[in-house]
Amino acid sequence: MLDYVHGSTAAAACFISTVCLELGMNPIVSEEASLLEKGGKGDMFDLIILVNNSGQIFDPSKEILTDHIRKGRGVLGIHAALASFLNGEDASGATLMEPTTGVIKNIFKAHFRNHPPVQSATVKVNRSNADALGLTADILPNSFIHEDEFFNFSANPDVNQVQVVASVDESTYVGGLMGSEHPVVWHYKDTFSNAPIFYCALGHFSHFFNSLDENNLHVANI
Repeated sequence: MLDYVHGSTAAAACFISTVCLELGMNPIVSEEASLLEKGGKGDMFDLIILVNNSGQIFDPSKEILTDHIRKGRGVLGIHAALASFLNGEDASGATLMEPTTGVIKNIFKAHFRNHPPVQSATVKVNRSNADALGLTADILPNSFIHEDEFFNFSANPDVNQVQVVASVDESTYVGGLMGSEHPVVWHYKDTFSNAPIFYCALGHFSHFFNSLDENNLHVANI
């Protein structure tokens, strides 16, 4: 994180680390840019999770994410992961910004532009796509009221390329710029390698990550 630091980042990292351990994985939490650059040790990972990253988080000319996906390995982005590599600071959320590299959009099919002030809105779930992921109605309802930063993107991800799990209803809040379809959770599998890619734009506040356990946070400089 080189620009804006989300207060929820530690909670999110702890929550994800805990889930990974429960799944039998060996999570490592790090802010080392070299892990995502050629010559580093990023090749050891089966899954790379970007959590609320900001700024120029690695040298795009040395990035390993593209090769990581080509090998069939997954990438997960949480909230501000799509706000990396921007041409300015956006602490207020009002300024429309552009990406300085195409890496993030190439992976997630969209890039952050701005967000209106935090407010509540209705999030609608695509039932068929949610059910396909095992997110049944008792886990994820058909719609819910949610308070968050609702990001506007450089473009909506193409629904022919991704499966949209949830969208925010722009008629229920002020500042949406994406139109009648405004995805906030989506996923897809890479056409060539079948690598799973998943993005969730929600997650601004710490209380969304309710399994905080600092004993399970494995921080390392590799």
